[in-house]
Amino acid sequence: MIITKTKYVLSGTLLVLAALYSESSAQFFGDPLEVYESTTENGFVPGARAAGMGGAQIAAGNDGSVLWYNPALLTRIRMAEYSATLSHQRFANRTHLANGYMPDVSVNNTRLGSVWAIFPLAAYQGGVTVGISINRVKSFDRVFRYASDPVWLDDPISREGWGGGEDESGGLWAWSLGGAIEISPKASAGLSLDLYDGSDDWLFFFDSTSLADSYRYSYSHNIVDSFTGISGKIGLTYNITNEFNFSSVIGLPALITVDQTSGISEEDNLGFSARYSNTASYKYRLPFWIGIGAMWRYTDLTLTGDIKYMDYTQMEYRSGLLELNRLNQGVKRFYNNIVTFRVGAEYFIRNMNLKLRAGYYQDPIPFQGYPIETEPRFFTFGAGLLVDRSVNIDLAYLTGLWERDDPSIRSSERYNADRLMITVSFRM
Repeated sequence: MIITKTKYVLSGTLLVLAALYSESSAQFFGDPLEVYESTTENGFVPGARAAGMGGAQIAAGNDGSVLWYNPALLTRIRMAEYSATLSHQRFANRTHLANGYMPDVSVNNTRLGSVWAIFPLAAYQGGVTVGISINRVKSFDRVFRYASDPVWLDDPISREGWGGGEDESGGLWAWSLGGAIEISPKASAGLSLDLYDGSDDWLFFFDSTSLADSYRYSYSHNIVDSFTGISGKIGLTYNITNEFNFSSVIGLPALITVDQTSGISEEDNLGFSARYSNTASYKYRLPFWIGIGAMWRYTDLTLTGDIKYMDYTQMEYRSGLLELNRLNQGVKRFYNNIVTFRVGAEYFIRNMNLKLRAGYYQDPIPFQGYPIETEPRFFTFGAGLLVDRSVNIDLAYLTGLWERDDPSIRSSERYNADRLMITVSFRM
């Protein structure tokens, strides 16, 4: 039995209460979240250089992150490269609730972002490069709070009222192995195998206190989804002139397995206590995607742009669930195809060995079960410094926001994400 996450508004003291339903009851309530998958959104840009340029790297990548963006660009790396990226994120939520108080809340985390190793190989004709990388490609960190009044969350035991919220954390990692070969002086082709691993840990909690009745009630529900999967990419790049490059990449379908653990806890101060738990496993397949990119360089200025297309209506549940046909019809109803745009720029200040970067990208949400007021959009800034002939340091700052409505609890939610990233690379 697969458990889904959703919220419902009730009248009276329990004005806001989360109800978690199985497939059958979700269908009874017409819950679109029974076909929601967190891996279809929550994108994370690997590599500080790439992040500083808005992630527009299909044609412009020149470090180990290209194993994720476009493996054909591996042939640009002429020396062995070893790199690691550290990221810090602040995620904030500001929500307006029709009946109740919604405080501004945020969560901070610092995590490893990427590790890669690239190895150019000797070849009789052209260039051959292979590499391995580990990149955080999805971030599930989120926070949400609500209460009957502004001070109840500070003292939920001795005050009359109710409140609660959600905490979500985790991410999806891609372990990539690939290589590229120069098929002509101007063209290269590359291939990568991507293995996915990660988890999404979601917790909902609700508490209410009635001083008149000396009654206190607590409810919590924890769902942990563990992901494994496999996919790959095929990339091509072509230097039309010394200043202009055109590249393309095709993402192969990804088969994702979800192993889920769910636990519910209820109790009050009158002796009632209940615990429920459940485990399940299911599979679904994400469809093909295609991306194209172009890069133009004039002396010390580089401009780049990417377009990526993916039709999420072709996502398909494969096994582990009842009524697969009905669920896949739900996918076609609640998902859209999306087009992602990314642009970036880089300027090299030669006398300082310094590169300044800026970029912009949109990361549309394909799931339409909740109305999207503003799609996720990010402005990015960055810098790269060549410390000596072997060591390079890249920094990036990303700031973004998006807004969505939740009719089930009559709320409008505004999310902000600020990220700092640093990549240290060593070439020899």
